[in-house]
Amino acid sequence: MADGLSEYEMQRLAHIKRNHEMLVRLGLVDAAPRDSAPTTAKKPRNKLPAVPPESLRRSGRIRSEVPEYGRETIDTFGDEMDKECTKRPAAVKRPRTEEDEDEDEAVLRREIDETTVAFLREARTAMSRYLTSDGSAPLSADAWHEEAVRRWGQLVGGGPAATCDWETYVTTRMSKPPPPSPEPLLQEWYAADMWQLLCCCVLMSRVSSWETKHRCISGFFETYPTPSAFMGEVVNDGKEEALRPLLHSLGLYDDRLKSLVGITSAFLLPADGSDAFAVDLKAHKIRGIGEFGWHSWLIFCRDMGATLKANDAALKSFCSWRARQAAKESGEATPAAAPAAASPGVAGGDLAASPSGDGSVTGGSVAGKVEDEDEQEKPLASRRRAKSARVEPLVTEAHRRRGRSAGPVTQARADAADDPPSAMMISASTAAPLVPSS
Repeated sequence: MADGLSEYEMQRLAHIKRNHEMLVRLGLVDAAPRDSAPTTAKKPRNKLPAVPPESLRRSGRIRSEVPEYGRETIDTFGDEMDKECTKRPAAVKRPRTEEDEDEDEAVLRREIDETTVAFLREARTAMSRYLTSDGSAPLSADAWHEEAVRRWGQLVGGGPAATCDWETYVTTRMSKPPPPSPEPLLQEWYAADMWQLLCCCVLMSRVSSWETKHRCISGFFETYPTPSAFMGEVVNDGKEEALRPLLHSLGLYDDRLKSLVGITSAFLLPADGSDAFAVDLKAHKIRGIGEFGWHSWLIFCRDMGATLKANDAALKSFCSWRARQAAKESGEATPAAAPAAASPGVAGGDLAASPSGDGSVTGGSVAGKVEDEDEQEKPLASRRRAKSARVEPLVTEAHRRRGRSAGPVTQARADAADDPPSAMMISASTAAPLVPSS
C-alpha cells in the first residue's frame, strides 16, 4: 500500500488516468500541465503604516481613562462557567471497535464511488459526442472516415484505401452506455468503447483475482489503446513479445489471443458485405464471445439492462438496478424483476435474452415466452368453470366407450385440472366414483 492508499483506490486512480489519456488522445479534453508545482505570482508585501505622532494617539491608557474591566473583574471572569462544568459528569470516551472502523471504511468507500460515478458520467458524455469541432455529426463521407480513424486508428475498414459506408460503420460501432451504477463493475470502465468492452470480457473471464484482472487489462490497453494498434503489431507484424508478458498471469494465453484477434478482425473489417457491426450468438458470432460477453455488450454498449434477463450474478444485479432506474425515469412502479422481453433497435435484428430449454441463450430474432395476460386476469372461479366445461365432455366420451355411465364431474376434478400436479390426487370422499351402468 503506497502513500496510505488502498488497493481499490490505486486501481480506481489507474482507471481514471487511462480514461483521461483516451480523452486527451481523441482531443475531447485538454492535457494536464506538465509542471507538477503550479507557478503563482508573488504577492506584493504589505508595508506597515508609520507610527502616528504622540498627538494623534488615541489610547485610553495615554488619556488616563478608567479601564472597563478591572483586576477584580478579570480574576473572577469565567467562575460561573467553571461551576456549571463541575456539575456535569465527565464524558467517558468510548473505545473504538471494529464496527466503527468498518463504518468509517464504508463511508470512505461511498465517497470514492461517488467521485468515480461523477467521472464516468463526464467521460461518457464526452465520448458520446462526435469528434468534430462543434460536436455535431459529420456531413460528408470523408468526414465520417476521419471520425473512424480518430477513434479506432488507420486500419479501420481494412486500411486507408478502404471504401465503406462510413456513416453506418461509425454509428454502429459507437457505444450507447447506460448511466454508471453506484458501485461500478469492471466492464463499466470500458463501456464507452465497444472494442475495449469485448476485449475486457475475454480477458476477465475465468479469472478470480481482481488485482490480476485489473493489472493485466490495464496493461493491455496501455500497450494497445486502439484496435488498429493491436491489429498492426500483433496480427499483421506477428510481434507478440510485448503481449505475452501482459496476459501471462491470466492463463489460457493461446485461447485468449485467438479471441482477441477474432474481436479485432470483426470490429475493423466489415464482413459479409455489411459495414454494420453487431454481436450475437448466431449470425454475428465472434470467436471467444459467449453468453457473458454478448450480455455485457447488450447491457453496457446498448443500454438494454432494464429488459435483459442475464444469468451471470454480477450482470443480474446490474440489470435489477437498471430496471429500477428506468422505472424511476419513466415514473412507473419499480418492477420486481426484469422481464425477458425482446428489445428492438439493435443492429442484427431484434434481440431478447431469453434462455432456451437447454440452458443456452440464442441470438438473432429470439421470441420471449410470454404468458396470456387476459387468461391470468380472469378470476379463479371463472377459470375453473371454463376448465370444467372443457373436461366434462372428454370424461363422458371416455366412459361411453368403456360401457360405463359418466359420473358427475365435480368441481374438485376441475380444480385438480387447473392446479399443480400435486393437487391432482382426488380422494374418494371428494370425487364421485365411476360405477358400471346398471
